[in-house]
Amino acid sequence: MRKINESMSYETILTLLCEDFRKAYSLFTRLRNSVDISEPLPSFSRKLGMMMERSADELEDAWRAVREKYQHIRAEFEIIDERSPLFPRRLAESEYPVPFIYALGNIGNLEKDRITVLGTLSPGKEASRITAEAARFIINSRISLLTPLKLGVSSIAIAETIKESANVIAFSSSFVTKAPNERLMNQMADIYKRGGLIISVTGPSLVDSKWHQAVRNRAVSTLSKSIMLVEEKDGGPSWKIFDEAKDDVPKMLSTHVLDLDGYSFTRERLKCGAMPYSRQSDLKKLLGKKERRGKIRTDLSLTPDLF
Repeated sequence: MRKINESMSYETILTLLCEDFRKAYSLFTRLRNSVDISEPLPSFSRKLGMMMERSADELEDAWRAVREKYQHIRAEFEIIDERSPLFPRRLAESEYPVPFIYALGNIGNLEKDRITVLGTLSPGKEASRITAEAARFIINSRISLLTPLKLGVSSIAIAETIKESANVIAFSSSFVTKAPNERLMNQMADIYKRGGLIISVTGPSLVDSKWHQAVRNRAVSTLSKSIMLVEEKDGGPSWKIFDEAKDDVPKMLSTHVLDLDGYSFTRERLKCGAMPYSRQSDLKKLLGKKERRGKIRTDLSLTPDLF
């Protein structure tokens, strides 16, 4: 119950601050240092009200609305807070810092080495084949797949990996019991049934929005230990994840699109330091010794869209 109370207080703050993650995290950290946040919010609403310059009644009304959303959850989800050894510290230091990860499934997957596989929502036959090759490599290497929970390359990577391995981490932009469509809901059920993991930084009371996709994508960048981008046209959302990963994260791009129009992002990033992928054995380079690598430079004219 302690983590539930803490999470509900955090979501109340986040909601009242119009989902400004940086301000909410800063205020929640200050609050945690001054009151017992394991207690329900009404026990310290006056203190928080002074910090936010809002009335205690307004805070308690917002908290009750959040609590009602929690009371309707039936799944046995877990809350991993930033004091847990499973919580990646970089998430609290990112552009959109958060104090919690919401998890459904095998949280042990967070302890394993992992490769992030991502790409377009509309992969062709070659991209689908390469994604299946990457999944096979992940299975044989006994590491985890990390990928956004969405259609296209990510969905193929999940489907191919989960057939033989429970080492799947699907990062949702919605709460871990929600999905934007039936296909993804069915895939979530399959992940859970086969022992995989669904995670999110979006709490139960928050209404799904495109903004949460941007927050999710930034979190995927932060959690990535290595990245394989299979295929994405210039300016597509996968480039935001790829480009914003830390400088020391090995990055790989498939070369099968180099002769096609609309893939200048791939060519430019290969010139600036990304590793090329042409066969399955190339993926071993993503698991090698992670030497310090210069940041992959990108021309300002080749900046991806946020979503």
